[in-house]
Amino acid sequence: MDSPTSSADERVPQGFVRMEPYGAFHELVGPLYEMRRGELTVVGLRVAAKHIAKGPGIHGGMYFMLLDTAMTHACVRVRRPDAYVVTTSFSSELFASARQDDWIEAEVEVMRAGGRVIFVNCIVRRDGPEGEALVRGSATFQIVNRTLPATGPAGDGTTTASKRDLPTSRARDRT
Repeated sequence: MDSPTSSADERVPQGFVRMEPYGAFHELVGPLYEMRRGELTVVGLRVAAKHIAKGPGIHGGMYFMLLDTAMTHACVRVRRPDAYVVTTSFSSELFASARQDDWIEAEVEVMRAGGRVIFVNCIVRRDGPEGEALVRGSATFQIVNRTLPATGPAGDGTTTASKRDLPTSRARDRT
């Protein structure tokens, strides 16, 4: 979690540390930063030229990436260590647009964490927890076992989980 800082990190608010990328995609869109604010998980981003759409504001896909990454990161903190979390439902509303050089952060609240499902809410703000609300998101995550039994209950070589129950990306395998 505590990665070496670069000159770009000098403009990151106090308390944030650089997140390890979850894969090539996060390396491309990052760097991302994280911190805890009480019980809340916070993931931040300095908006760069590469994040801007054709107009002057951030591309909507960057908001969705930040929401999903932050909400997944919060779920990883509360799930069983022997499980994956996968996004099963995701909704969002956009209120305003961030611009190049803005600091934006996604603050996540875990609403309920059960044995199979986690419910989370998230709000992205400009310039910290008291800043302007830019986008809101909520999601449901399924908790999926990392390993499946070698054979089904009948001993016929079938597994008890179908292929659709398995995560399709190692990015979901966060420890």
